Amino acid sequence: MRFLLQKEVLSWAFYDFANTIYSMNVVSLYFPLWVTSDLGGSDLVVSVANSVSMLLVALTLPVLGIFSDALGNRKGYLFGFTLSCVIAVALIGFLASSSVPVSSALLFGTVLYVIANYSYNGGLVFYNSLLPGLVDWGKIGRVSGFGVFLGYLGSIFGMLFVMPFNTGTILGYSLPEWLAGGREKTFIPTAVLFLLFSLPIFIFVKEERIKKNPPRETVWSAFAKLWETLKDTGGYPGIRRFLVAKFFYEDAIATAIIFMAVYAEKVMGLPDRSKIAFFVVATVGAAFGSLFGGILVDSFSPKRVLQAALVGWILSLLALIISRDRLVFWIIGAFIGTFLGWTWTSARPLLLELSPPEAVARFFGLYSFSGRLAAILGPLMWGLIVKFLSPYGGVFAYRVAVLYLALMIAIGLLILERLKFPKASLEVSDK
Repeated sequence: MRFLLQKEVLSWAFYDFANTIYSMNVVSLYFPLWVTSDLGGSDLVVSVANSVSMLLVALTLPVLGIFSDALGNRKGYLFGFTLSCVIAVALIGFLASSSVPVSSALLFGTVLYVIANYSYNGGLVFYNSLLPGLVDWGKIGRVSGFGVFLGYLGSIFGMLFVMPFNTGTILGYSLPEWLAGGREKTFIPTAVLFLLFSLPIFIFVKEERIKKNPPRETVWSAFAKLWETLKDTGGYPGIRRFLVAKFFYEDAIATAIIFMAVYAEKVMGLPDRSKIAFFVVATVGAAFGSLFGGILVDSFSPKRVLQAALVGWILSLLALIISRDRLVFWIIGAFIGTFLGWTWTSARPLLLELSPPEAVARFFGLYSFSGRLAAILGPLMWGLIVKFLSPYGGVFAYRVAVLYLALMIAIGLLILERLKFPKASLEVSDK
């Protein structure tokens, strides 16, 4: 396992540490709560913001993946998306701390969030496509798991480091009012941490350029290649089935990540300190689950680990629906975290196992396309379910929304089942 501590591998994995500080503090915690509790907005506002950002990702990232394959400049794209996200999050912080009317804060804050979330998710395509150039194939599962592990450590670090800016106190001492005191004070520290811990990948990771004389690309030729890739996925055994399965299970997972904090407040009645403690417990499970998941991927297969993770998700969500006890809710959170770690750890190596090496970024563009289309539908369905079922009781509406998530994962699991790996050739056949 010494290879995990090599400079380039560690620098690559630390980007997971950096970007999950954003995804936890902004996507899962403070932006949804700032909108729904502090500004009085509905779940549907958060849903639309996430869906719009994912729609932009779905429309643009497959094309940008083709550009990066042609130019061999994945790090450049990653840097641009990272910087855009950092700036947008910092601007949310300045806006939230200002004295603008609530309606203006809701409008402009949502626009900035769309930019931030688009940039964050856009960067992941180019981050993932750097992985094959780091280590031999037999070590990819462990490197992927190590990255996810550091990512969840980043989530815990980010939550604990930024929490005093929300509560206004640290170790019993009050912080200055201009610096801390309220959810609106959490965005700027989050942006700073994301930028700081993302620097190693840009400094130390060397990019493997496949094409010495890349062809000239235009937007139209990129769209033509995207369409050709979509039509020809049947020629790459298993990719089409995997991407369709991913659409369904990621529909649920992306939605759960966005609204778990809102569910914890509206259904379980947890205050912010308890929410953070809950997310720490879930994230510890995810961190160690991702490390163990990486070992399982290399020992068995990405498909088997992903299937086990999806079964675990379904059982955990069904238990969440019937649970009314806070202790049980915390235990379920730890299991969900573990299965989340398994999901992310197994999905990347599974796509790499199915993809030709010369088109990795292009297929990661389709990987993103499938997941981001799901992330358009999932949050919208959650928002609509909660809105239209609220007259029958808020708790009932939220539990039905969780049932929707379990059903979507079950559909993805059924589709994935027919993705088979013949033992003799280790090739995938889509039957």
